[in-house]
Amino acid sequence: MAPGADQKLGAPNVLLTGASSQIGVFAIPRLLQAGFHIFAVSRKGRPAWCPDHEQVEWVSGEDAERISGRCQYLLSAGPMALAAQLLQTGRQLKSAVVFSSSSVETKQQSGSAEERSQVQAMRALESAIRGEAVTRETKLVILRPTLIYGCGLDSNISRLAIWISRFGFIPVNGMAGGLRQPVHADDLASVAIAAMLSENSLPAVLTLSGGSTLSYKEMVSAIFVALGRPVRMFHLPERVLLGILRMAKIFGAGSGINGEMIKRQRTDLVFNNQQAQELLNYQPRPFAPAEEDFLMPDLDNFKT
Repeated sequence: MAPGADQKLGAPNVLLTGASSQIGVFAIPRLLQAGFHIFAVSRKGRPAWCPDHEQVEWVSGEDAERISGRCQYLLSAGPMALAAQLLQTGRQLKSAVVFSSSSVETKQQSGSAEERSQVQAMRALESAIRGEAVTRETKLVILRPTLIYGCGLDSNISRLAIWISRFGFIPVNGMAGGLRQPVHADDLASVAIAAMLSENSLPAVLTLSGGSTLSYKEMVSAIFVALGRPVRMFHLPERVLLGILRMAKIFGAGSGINGEMIKRQRTDLVFNNQQAQELLNYQPRPFAPAEEDFLMPDLDNFKT
């Protein structure tokens, strides 16, 4: 059992934001295994995929601020703005782990004004969170993961899987040689809890990638294989793909996709896990997805 146990509940209290997010799906069973009582924050309450468990209480964002005063730990897999608020109200918080994104580093020079604005907002929130942690003397580490996959809730890997399942092919930018390091949400949940409980002196920020470094083309090929579909990629010039996207936007399609995403298929987005390996024994799995990695896992073992 983790240290700092609440005498009434017989377990330490952790406030988990983004409890119904992709990381939250895997964080809940791992926190239970570690002996925590979980206050799971979700706007819509307990989702249908999550079995009822006496050690998991589902609360709203409004209730989270009140409850934060009873928690020793914060694991933020949700909005960073909420994490900043909870650090202000969490008088007993000993340790906090907050998820950001590697986009903070990779999109600083984006040709999209919207993306640059998003990155600036994320950096400002990171700074605010670090300031609150210093003021409250709360141990903090901010985690910036690369492309997340694991149960079909992400908007990157799973979007590709949905496209492939629907159309059986996918267009890519030239040879799509930009390097990627997809990371499984369960590996992120595991290392987040390790960071939260670690007695080591940790960096303020850790960027976390998956266990494989492969080209965008190879990543997409692995998704075809996982879905049991023949690999069918159309290698198109960048200008052609951008033109197709512009036409799709005119007709109301292409939601969530912009030209910068297409351009980045030829750009390396690679990070080093050495610090996380040395300090937290972080050993992410290679990218070899199976069909179940795009589906919600069976969580009935919560009841055991």
